[in-house]
Amino acid sequence: MTSDTPADTASLATIAPPPRIDVILPSKERFGPANAGAISGVVLDQIRNSATPDCFRVVGTAVDQSFDGVGFHGLHPRHAWLHGGNIGFAAAYLHSLRGMPAPDLVEVHSRCHVAAWLKAKRPDLRIALYLHNDPRDMKGSRSVSERRRLLESMAAVICVSDYIRTCFLDGLDDAGSLAGKVSTARNGATRWLETPAAKKPIILLAGRMVPEKGILECAQAMALVLKDHPEWEVVIAGARRFEDSTPGSYEGQIARTLQPLGPRARMTGFLPIEQIRELQEEAAIIACPSIWHDPMPKAVLEALAAGGALLTTRRGGIPEVAEGRAHIVDTPDVEGFASALQRLVADQSYREILQRAAWQDFPFTAARMANDADAIRARAIDVTAAA
Repeated sequence: MTSDTPADTASLATIAPPPRIDVILPSKERFGPANAGAISGVVLDQIRNSATPDCFRVVGTAVDQSFDGVGFHGLHPRHAWLHGGNIGFAAAYLHSLRGMPAPDLVEVHSRCHVAAWLKAKRPDLRIALYLHNDPRDMKGSRSVSERRRLLESMAAVICVSDYIRTCFLDGLDDAGSLAGKVSTARNGATRWLETPAAKKPIILLAGRMVPEKGILECAQAMALVLKDHPEWEVVIAGARRFEDSTPGSYEGQIARTLQPLGPRARMTGFLPIEQIRELQEEAAIIACPSIWHDPMPKAVLEALAAGGALLTTRRGGIPEVAEGRAHIVDTPDVEGFASALQRLVADQSYREILQRAAWQDFPFTAARMANDADAIRARAIDVTAAA
């Protein structure tokens, strides 16, 4: 079941009394404007775009300031020295529930072993697992048998892309009707522009400065191509984490690669989202050159939302949104990126075709993501309540 299924088949708004849903973040996430990670961003967008935002309470590591307008309960891991950070946090959550009515749904984000641990400790809880990454690489779900147990015990498994849904069901061809528990609520983004913005000869690459994002290879390609196109500039925005931090060796490699372009290339480090938005509006080309199987990167969605000519790769869930709307590189290496950049920079007509496609065909809204996820939650609550 994918997000192409109409979301109005179920709704949290039809459940009376309104359900209570606790959303459990990974212990490393920080649900606040200062250092929010990707998962926190998805959760925030979903709740703010939900038809029933008051149903949700986000449970995460305590922060000095959480996001406004969203119910938040901050905790510190309990006995982390014994359990580790994530199970210690889950233990703190169960401790906080003592003497309280159980929520209608406990939604555990991106921690398969935490979802299994909570269900083992409190079999009465109705638990959904929300997957942002390939479960075959995650503790508690690497093996087929572990995923089978999760499938049997979870009220729902929600995936950020069809690619991740396929990963979870890998080896479970005999799951039968249980496979219907695994659904896609494809990640979305909020379009902040009312009309297409005027573009400048800028290539933007915004994201975390980590090798799997392919930033170094793309920078090497830009250094090759742009030496013959002096009117173009490069902006690389981001840091290793979703916060301001000292540049590391990987950022240093990228900076050295771009040195031949001189002042036409700049690395900004971490920027607040408002400044990223300004760059996305201006950039004629936006590169999201992931070389790993990226589940459903928000950078790709935001590039399309801004009406940029998107350069990206055929990896993970990216083609689900990029096909027909972007230049997709099948072999994500320096040669592949250089060939793509050469066409995008030199061929204005082709570049503008991609910009129009991105702007005119953008169904991947945060509102749709929220509706799809809420529909899955409503079905999980209704089905398991009836059972």
